[in-house]
Amino acid sequence: MKEEEKSLHKIEDIKRTLYERDFDSAKHHKEGVLHNVPHKVAQNWDDGQAHPIASSKYTKFFKRFFFIAILFFIMAVGYGVYTFMQGKSTVSGDNIEVTVLGNAFVQAGEELPIQIEVVNKNNAKLELVDLIVEYPRGANSDSATDMIRLPREAIGTIKPGERIERNKKVTLYGDQGSIRNVTVRLEYHPEGSNAIFTKEKSYPVTISSAPLTLAFDGPTTTSSGQDVNFQITATLNTALPSDKTLLKVEYPIGFRYASSMPKPTLDNSLWDISNLEVGKPMTINVKGSIIGQNGDEQAFHVYVGNPSNTNQSVIDVVYNSLLHIVAINKPFLEARVIIGGEDAEVYSTVGGKPVKVDIEWTNNIPTRILNAGIRADLSGNVLDKSSISVSDGFFDSTNNVIIWDRNTNPELAIVNPGSKGRVSFSFIPQSVLGTSQTISSPQVNISVSIKGQESDGGGVSEVTNFTKKTVRITSDFQIIANATSYSGTMPPQVDRDTVYKITWTLSNSVNNINNAEARAILPPYVKWGTVLNNKENISFDPTAHEVIWKIGKVLANTGFGAGERDATFTVILKPSLSQVGNVPQLVKEVYITGIDAFTNIALKSSANSVNTRPEGDPNFVSGNEYVVK
Repeated sequence: MKEEEKSLHKIEDIKRTLYERDFDSAKHHKEGVLHNVPHKVAQNWDDGQAHPIASSKYTKFFKRFFFIAILFFIMAVGYGVYTFMQGKSTVSGDNIEVTVLGNAFVQAGEELPIQIEVVNKNNAKLELVDLIVEYPRGANSDSATDMIRLPREAIGTIKPGERIERNKKVTLYGDQGSIRNVTVRLEYHPEGSNAIFTKEKSYPVTISSAPLTLAFDGPTTTSSGQDVNFQITATLNTALPSDKTLLKVEYPIGFRYASSMPKPTLDNSLWDISNLEVGKPMTINVKGSIIGQNGDEQAFHVYVGNPSNTNQSVIDVVYNSLLHIVAINKPFLEARVIIGGEDAEVYSTVGGKPVKVDIEWTNNIPTRILNAGIRADLSGNVLDKSSISVSDGFFDSTNNVIIWDRNTNPELAIVNPGSKGRVSFSFIPQSVLGTSQTISSPQVNISVSIKGQESDGGGVSEVTNFTKKTVRITSDFQIIANATSYSGTMPPQVDRDTVYKITWTLSNSVNNINNAEARAILPPYVKWGTVLNNKENISFDPTAHEVIWKIGKVLANTGFGAGERDATFTVILKPSLSQVGNVPQLVKEVYITGIDAFTNIALKSSANSVNTRPEGDPNFVSGNEYVVK
């Protein structure tokens, strides 16, 4: 209880201290007696005893922290100085100055001297410096790959502040007023680095005039199948840059070349104009026709330049070029020629077979056409005039012309807008089957023209249209198979071998044949023998039990006047009892195939099978064809 009372007294004393103004806690509560406590204090700092406060752990921590802070400050200052000094030796591309000096205008094909200045404004050296100069190869060189690069020049080291100068020469081509860019590129290593950096400068040069100019004079629109004439004129302005200069025309796919004046140097599209003189233009006249659909655009490309060293038909450096586009439109008065039901430029058939020709005409203009007339001119080395048959027209056998007009066909008197009609004729080309022929490239040419008078109320003008078609005759390609007795029993006897010689003979009339081949299967009771004609490629496939003759090319007139082609081999017949009294097959039907080189038509024919009754064997005795016991 005494402890609780003391606690209460303490609480009451605290309350009085807080709330009573004159309360004296010392008088109220009796305190204990104070005694002197002795302390030993060192007389000097170095008497070996540390001060209690100085030896505390807090003092050591702050000393270490202060030391680390000073060390960090020193390192930061050092790094800053190092970075500052190092920055002075950093190489920047912005501090490399590349200047190109030269004429901003030049005539195409002339050498252009340029001076290149390089200044290193960095505080460090440029090492392993190379200078590269590139410029377009020709007038049409727009791609990065079609560039001329001068030999790379190794400059070496460029010191800080050093200036170097180099002189170069370039030759540029292009149309007058066009801009060609000369690219100067500097490749270098910064001092102390293995990395490669580049500095590039582009120098534009304007072409003041081309070495020669080109002009294309021709139609911009035409109808499919129409004859077109155009002229290409080359005019020399300065001396030709090369001793060998060519003019090349790239025709559109639908263009059919007919002739030109002067004649081409190579093929039908390349002319040598190396002798062209200043002030003396050269004109090339080209004739042909364009085939295409309504709305098509056909492009003619003309190039002049220096030929490639490896291919004289390819222009390597182009001095100048032009493009001419011809649009294909429907003709005012259209005439479609349909041969054998096909609307093809070339129709192929066999000789001796009737050919029907339909001419479908249409008025494509919004006004009527008066007095329309259709004319078909026929020609060719296998045309049989006596076979020509015409409906609603007149055949002039003297001139080989068929005419349809208002007198033979009243529909042609007035042809209203959108009106359509048809006229027809037929003929039989001469046969080339099975006979010796001296004809080369047998064909019949059909040229159809249609014309009339357009009446639009303000006058009359003539409208015309032309169409050309060709009928080509395929060659007569045949094979004949024969058999003759060669050795063994005769007549053939059961379980005994009889050997027969088989001969295949070719005949071909007017056209060469490519990729020819003959095949025939042997019956299962017939064995393959040997090849007797080693000049020909004859083989036997045991799996298919088939004889194969790889013929290859067969010349026209083979079998008649151009030599013979035949294959000879033997087969072995060993009859069985079931064949007694029969005439067994030796070789089944032989098939021959090939490609007509003139008509490009695949040909196929066959010869009958051969048996033990040889055809044309003078030594054959009747009755020996039957199998006996």
